[in-house]
Amino acid sequence: MPIVTLSAKGQIVLPRDIRDALGLMEGDRVEVTLKGNQLILSPLSAFSQKNWRDWRGCLAGTQALREHLAEHADEVRRERVP
Repeated sequence: MPIVTLSAKGQIVLPRDIRDALGLMEGDRVEVTLKGNQLILSPLSAFSQKNWRDWRGCLAGTQALREHLAEHADEVRRERVP
């Protein structure tokens, strides 16, 4: 189990293998919880900067955008009709 050192500013550096295993990147947010005398760190987002790019183009060749716009237009029409 890795041991980290607290800096003068109260900061710690998570070991690279742990960051890599969790897919954590610079700027990702981590929740800090105290349970008894244990400190628990939990990543807040499943979609880090690295991961959201994996979704790019996944709807290519589908009618998803056209369907979304049609649904939005229907909602607007329903709201305008008294």
